[in-house]
Amino acid sequence: MSNEASKTARIRGWCPTNLIEMKKFFGLILYMGIVRLPKVADYWTTDKIIGQQFPRTIMSRNRFELLLAMLHFSQEDEENTTDRLHRVRDLVEVMNANFKKSYTPGEDLCIDESVVPFRGRIIFRQYNKQKRHKYGIKLFKLCTLPGYTYKISIYGGKQNDDVNTTPTKVVMALCDDLLNKGHTLYTDNWYTSVGLARELLKNETHLVGTLRKNRKHFPKEIVSTKLKKGQYIAKESNDRITVLR
Repeated sequence: MSNEASKTARIRGWCPTNLIEMKKFFGLILYMGIVRLPKVADYWTTDKIIGQQFPRTIMSRNRFELLLAMLHFSQEDEENTTDRLHRVRDLVEVMNANFKKSYTPGEDLCIDESVVPFRGRIIFRQYNKQKRHKYGIKLFKLCTLPGYTYKISIYGGKQNDDVNTTPTKVVMALCDDLLNKGHTLYTDNWYTSVGLARELLKNETHLVGTLRKNRKHFPKEIVSTKLKKGQYIAKESNDRITVLR
């Protein structure tokens, strides 16, 4: 039987799912994130070296793959051609709400991006030849320093993303419900700027990060001054923003 015929036969054998089965399904998804194997089919193989008994006790491979193929997070009649993320928008909002509900962050926060490996066809797939996984979907993440993910935002591409177009917009959108609470945010040099520090300070939030010397408002004295080993130089603005080298 060909692969196409096999898929058709599975679809014809569809039967309704329920809450208990879907919990098992997502449990297997989490399990696969911890126990890494090359292919989904490998979790059901009887091979003595890589075979896993646990998935076979939860559900059959055919049922798992059928649920995976049929899983959708939006209605087909609610297509939104202006939002590339409309099919997962509701899911991301639910996830962020649960992240927020499940944990109260301390003072220190950090923002960074990560790439979910993905080689399928999608218009906002990113490519970075310097990464081990060269193709994927970019996520911006607000995390606590112990490593808890508090909020995520998926990058939908320059033409479709009003929020994630500049580093400052990314930061302010991710931190919107944590401003004016005295948090300290740590960022790398893609995000850090004097303008961002000023915007956060207006909202009682501190910024610590590495700063590119070609950024706007970078003090010229910091760049031009020659320092000996063990020396440092700092400049502070009238609104208490300090650049240190």
